[in-house]
Order: sequence, then structure tokens, then C-alpha cells
Amino acid sequence: MKRLPFHIQQNLTAERLWVILCCGFDGTVDAAHIAEKCDLAVSVLEKVVLPFVRQLGLIRNTDFSLTDLGEQFYQLGKHSLILLPEAMHHLLYTLHHNDKGKHFSWAYAKVVDALWLSGERNLDGETMAQLVGMVVDEAVQTFNIPAEQIAFSRDSIRGVLNWLRALDPPVVTNEGKANKFRRRYFCPIPAFFWGLDFLYRINKIAYGVRMFLTSECIEQLCKVCVLDPSGLENVLMMAKRISDYERGGVFDYGTEGGFGRWLLLASPCPLPKLPEGVKP
Repeated sequence: MKRLPFHIQQNLTAERLWVILCCGFDGTVDAAHIAEKCDLAVSVLEKVVLPFVRQLGLIRNTDFSLTDLGEQFYQLGKHSLILLPEAMHHLLYTLHHNDKGKHFSWAYAKVVDALWLSGERNLDGETMAQLVGMVVDEAVQTFNIPAEQIAFSRDSIRGVLNWLRALDPPVVTNEGKANKFRRRYFCPIPAFFWGLDFLYRINKIAYGVRMFLTSECIEQLCKVCVLDPSGLENVLMMAKRISDYERGGVFDYGTEGGFGRWLLLASPCPLPKLPEGVKP
């Protein structure tokens, strides 16, 4: 019986993704060359890493060439390698909303949300086992499939941690012999705009219309940005400073009597594009 892939590939890191994007952009077709630059066996590259990058929609199914999205990721990385892991995190977190068949994206978001809800957590063996069990149990309920058909393991959690560790500021750090998760108190402004654009889309709010900052919206936004709510105010201030709607930018925020806080995104800011005024 074929198992459904909920797995996040642990052999794909930010550094290896950048090698693959660069080779795809340059037109490299030699798998041995790409594998050597990635410090991977050719078999691992061809059988598990490249198929996962294809699932993400960054390279074509027929060869190593970049898709339109892959080229956009390459251009983003060319301007700012710091933003590449932020973009990958966002892609992994949101992809299943556009394509219900991307079960690995659903699993990634479940792990991130669980860690975010904990606020701070030691990533020891017990926690890893709990996260695996949580994803499998929820997948059984959500997709109505037997647990033995769900391909998800501790290696899948390691795949998630690759990207959380690569964020800047990071939310997974090494402390002694163990990893630790902590929400961050700031995130890059482009990542905030991608998160806000995501909220506009999933909540079906028209661009240019104010979105009231309910407790649910704060939680949604902070989860996708892996941000502690206490850090949101600073991010809002910086976002307005960089792309102020009143000065031709795309963002504004404020308070309306009787309704509370609101945010405004004037035009789309889909991943991995940058809005007017925002530089890598």
C-alpha cells in the first residue's frame, strides 16, 4: 500500500537550495556536479532532494530548469540570501492552502503552529516523538486515512527545523547538546508583508480594505511569521516607515473608535515579491 508523503525532506537546507537554484538558473544539467556542490550523494540528490524541490514548484518535472516561481526565488536570493529561508518557510507554511494535495505543507504548518503555541520548548527526543504523533493523529482525522499510510517521522521534524533554524532572527537555536525553540520578537519586513498578504487571501479581504486586528488575526499573523505577539508593534511601525500608504506605499495601520486596531494592505504582496519601498 502506497504511503502518502507528509514528509519534509531533511536533506534540503538553505545552502543546498541556493546551489540548486543557481544551477537551475545557469542551465546546469549534470547531476553529479550539483550533488558535489551540495555535498550529497548523487542518489540522494536525484531520489529525494530534487523530487522535493519539484513538489515545492521551484524546478520543472522534466529537468533541472527553474519554474517561474523558482526564478523569482533565485532573484530574491541573488539580492538577499537572508530572505531566502524566510521565503521558503512561508512557502512551506502556506502551499497547502492553494494545493490541498501538498500534505507536507500541511504537516509543516501543524508543527510550526504547535511550537508557536508552546512559546518556548526544548526540542529533545520526547518533544520530537510528540510532534510526530500529533501530526499523524491529526492527519488520520483530517484526511480520513490509516496511520500506516502516513509517511512522517522524526526526520520530517528535522526537515522543519532546517528552515526554522535558518530564519533571521532564528527561532531554533543550539543550547548545549539540545535544540530549543523560542518565538522571535522581530521578523524581516518582507516576511511580514508576505504573511499579511496571506491573511488577506485566506480571509477573502479585498486589497485596500482595512482588516481589523482581532485576536484571531493577530494569532494567524504571528504564527506564519513565527513572531511573539509582544513584538508585533515594532514590526508594524517598521512596515509603515518602509512602505507608508500615505506616501505611496502599500501599508498602513491605526485605531478606529469602537472597532479597535486595523491593518491595511493596499495591493498584493505575494511571495516572494517585494512591495514598493521594501528593499532586500
